[in-house]
Amino acid sequence: MIVNRLRRVCALLLALFLLSACGPGDSPEEQVRQYVATAEAAAETRNLGDLQELIAKQYQDDQGRTRGDIVAVAARYLYVNKNIHVLTRIEDVSFPAPEQARLAVYAALTGRNVSDLDALLNMQADLYRFDLELQRMDGAWQLVRADWRPARGEDFF
Repeated sequence: MIVNRLRRVCALLLALFLLSACGPGDSPEEQVRQYVATAEAAAETRNLGDLQELIAKQYQDDQGRTRGDIVAVAARYLYVNKNIHVLTRIEDVSFPAPEQARLAVYAALTGRNVSDLDALLNMQADLYRFDLELQRMDGAWQLVRADWRPARGEDFF
């Protein structure tokens, strides 16, 4: 039971934290969307180093977890799961300040390729909602806070 929860949390973190900024010509919303796409790719390629680089050194969440704690959770998830496939849906992107973004991301994590929402209906996946806060630092978006909880299939539609 605890291992399953840890797997789910790690999967979500990987999906959300493996993000990087776009070029300076892109709008802030495009940069944030690219951050999510990069996180998704990093999770699928099991690249812990890229994941770590997407998390701010001063990361702190409401549960008292730090960057090191989140990286450790991600490392455990990568170790346990040989195949990682992620399908994300972004909603509620807002910019409370020019260098700050808040967004909700739904992530489906599975061991098989998820090509679209129809395919998701026919497989078992761990579903999560991530509420993220990003800060642009030195031109790159980094995760400074995250909350997550299980999601339902209908949240993806």
